[in-house]
Amino acid sequence: MPEDKSHIETVEVGDTVLTARLAPSFFIRNAITAVVMLVLGLWGIWDYVEVIPKQERYFARAEVARSYNRFAEPIVSGSSGPDSAALVDFMDKVVDNLAIEGGPAAASEIAGLEAAVAAGGNAAIDRLHALLTTILPEALAGSETRERDGVTQASPISRGTWFAAEAIMVSASRLPTNTAGGASDKLKLGMAAAASQINLYGETEQPSTYDRPMQWLFILCLPFVPWYVWQIARSRGQQFKLHPDGSLELPGEHWTAEELADIDMSRWMKTSKAWVIHTDGHRVMLDDYVFKGSFRIIGAIASERQPEQWTDQAKLIKKSDPAPADDKA
Repeated sequence: MPEDKSHIETVEVGDTVLTARLAPSFFIRNAITAVVMLVLGLWGIWDYVEVIPKQERYFARAEVARSYNRFAEPIVSGSSGPDSAALVDFMDKVVDNLAIEGGPAAASEIAGLEAAVAAGGNAAIDRLHALLTTILPEALAGSETRERDGVTQASPISRGTWFAAEAIMVSASRLPTNTAGGASDKLKLGMAAAASQINLYGETEQPSTYDRPMQWLFILCLPFVPWYVWQIARSRGQQFKLHPDGSLELPGEHWTAEELADIDMSRWMKTSKAWVIHTDGHRVMLDDYVFKGSFRIIGAIASERQPEQWTDQAKLIKKSDPAPADDKA
């Protein structure tokens, strides 16, 4: 006796053309993702080339001013005389700052300055002051300016203003005491310059070792932007159509009912993807996530080709549980 298949849903396309078009949700998600990736990438570049270097400069400036105060304050308070270790620490901080923002004029001098500072003595201070005197005119000429009381002044946070203050501190460290053994006027002037710089930069934190590598994670978002944009551009305007005569219209192709050999549903339940198979063996994927309404075309084909397994809504047909055997006394 032939098997009874009356419970299986079959497909009748009738006069309806089943159409699948780009899902709005797919477009929106990809567009939002592309924008987010672009923003993160640009943010990473901005932090890498502008924010972190500025933070490094400002922290180095604050360190110079703080180390100067550690050298000068005991002398001004009269608690002790000049401390050579504190002076070397101050000069080290000046060299570190010059390495960051001294420019080409300082780059060629850094190794020699480090050696002179390590050796100690006034020669190192003289070299530092001479270098700052060389850098200062160029720095002032390139500094941002502002109008105040009708007078054009360099911005307080400009490179020129900073080097002017640094030069005062370096010069003051050359003669920290007067003939009577007390703090010299230059030393006090240097403390005033240091105080003004600490007011500007004292709260700046040193960039973390991981700050720059972290920005690379954001910058590496940028290559994904064209990919998401391409996904949208590639899919827009594409559509799939199953005609009443069983022919299938695909992007760039048109299969007759006879050319539509089968459909691969092996990944449908997990990924919402199915592959229609041409008689020549080549396959085309229908993705219900990308093309809204694909499930209707997939269901129509699957229920016709595999009626024991699939409904016309692309749902698996649940097998009936076997009837329990009659209990026998």
